[in-house]
Amino acid sequence: MKKIIGYSVFLLGFIVVVSACGTTNELDISSDVDFGENDYEQIVSPNNELGFNLLREVEPDEDGNLFMSPMSLFMALSMVYNGAEGETKEEIAKVLQAEGVDKQALNQANASLMSLLHKHSEQVELNIANSIWLNDEFQFQDTFAANNRDYFNAEIEEMDVNDTKSSEKINKWVKDATNDKIEDIVEAPLDPNLVTILVNAIYFNGNWTYEFDKQQTENRAFHLADGTTKDVPLMSLKENLAYLENEDFQAIALPYGEDESISMNIFLPKENTSLKDFQSQLTNENWESWKSEFQKTEGTILLPKFQLEYEAILNDTLSKLGMADAFNEENADFSTMIKSEDPLWISQVKQKTFIDVNEKGTEAAAATSVEMETTSAPIEEPFYMEVNRPFFIAITDDETDAILFMGLIANPLEGE
Repeated sequence: MKKIIGYSVFLLGFIVVVSACGTTNELDISSDVDFGENDYEQIVSPNNELGFNLLREVEPDEDGNLFMSPMSLFMALSMVYNGAEGETKEEIAKVLQAEGVDKQALNQANASLMSLLHKHSEQVELNIANSIWLNDEFQFQDTFAANNRDYFNAEIEEMDVNDTKSSEKINKWVKDATNDKIEDIVEAPLDPNLVTILVNAIYFNGNWTYEFDKQQTENRAFHLADGTTKDVPLMSLKENLAYLENEDFQAIALPYGEDESISMNIFLPKENTSLKDFQSQLTNENWESWKSEFQKTEGTILLPKFQLEYEAILNDTLSKLGMADAFNEENADFSTMIKSEDPLWISQVKQKTFIDVNEKGTEAAAATSVEMETTSAPIEEPFYMEVNRPFFIAITDDETDAILFMGLIANPLEGE
């Protein structure tokens, strides 16, 4: 058998805003596995912390925008964790903030979270899908395959890496799982030394609980970080909403659907500060504190209508966060993944995201800290929040407090 060069992990998350429903994927966590209803609680904070760590390490695109899914990355790495041993396993656990957590407990927590996140209604759709593509010259170890199939509902498919149709099949799976929003996650021809590709896809499509009136949308000046301005369509909504304001920022939570179980949280740094300054405060500790301080208040929100796509290779980022061995052919230890003595390591971790925010809703397919305390005063007058400069967004599942997507929007772009 030929010597193996490496294996690739591709991660995918995205957000989309539209009224049309996407494909409905059934979630079928195996009845052969046990997990507690509240097991998800042990990975919510680690998931959110991973997101804030990514924001500090990943570079924005040429327009200054960055949009990622910590949830998609967390689940994909959790699947990989089932095949890791030794120092490699410990390093992945460090990135996942899961030191001391065994594979079984991590699998149970992910299964618990997936079962709660899967939502389908006329107004909100949230799908999570996993697939694993295996070079047909190899076999997975039984436990690795069973854990990913049973706990993550992962589809395991064999592929001929020398057949151009293999890349087409993988891309079609991704396209279907993301309602046509993410395409071409892999390129043809596939590397002949490729052993396996693990893919996580998250698709969200939610209508606002309080829809913006298209008649109220108008072009207004948006102030870019370089001091210039551009006209962008700002949507307008006057409503009683969860709101927070202090000396550093204004923040608002815009809910989706009738049950308001998912929301977009928008943080707008004050004019005397910047998005980069605000980033230094983005820690999980501050996040949890801020979320508890929101108060229902009547006011007006002006929010840009925008659409963007983002793509990042995360090898260097994950190495900086502590899992360098996984990318090193001499040090990587994935001895419980493949029935083979050949060396195995990660050749690439990739994430592609998409978001579309409009009047109807949102669609998304996709420690030393500086502690700055501020006290939010009771809000007595209606608020006015005009998002006309760079801002931060996070789409959260409010039932579990898990962050599904987050991003820095420095330059809102219109869709085609």
